[in-house]
Amino acid sequence: MVTHIPPAPPSSAGDGWRHDPMDGLLQHLGGLWVRPVGDTTEYGLLALEIHANRNGVVHGGMMMTFIDRAFGQSARITGQARRGATINLNVSFLAPMPLGSFATLHPRISRVTGRMAFVEGTVLCAGEALASAQGVWRISRSGD
Repeated sequence: MVTHIPPAPPSSAGDGWRHDPMDGLLQHLGGLWVRPVGDTTEYGLLALEIHANRNGVVHGGMMMTFIDRAFGQSARITGQARRGATINLNVSFLAPMPLGSFATLHPRISRVTGRMAFVEGTVLCAGEALASAQGVWRISRSGD
């Protein structure tokens, strides 16, 4: 488990980032970076050695984990839900993420129904699109 705060995002990422160690799996992977943007949240991933695949870039599974957590958290916040679960997540990988780089994701909620939230977004790194994703979350406002 990563027990220290990873290095800060590069200054080129802008101001306002704070490290969120998260819980569960993401706690073991170093957590994520978050910052408020208006009434929404932007998420950041600093590519650490523990995120690498055999090609020396961020593993696709790590990228999907980053997207899943950012989308899920956004769905719960927007839907005012206590809990949420991924129903569907489609990811198109567009370019590799180099180790040491910082990527951002600003999830967009396209629709919220009684129990579902539809989310989309693009992972960006230095202006380049790394992945495009769309997903559906089941949200629970009570114990249902």
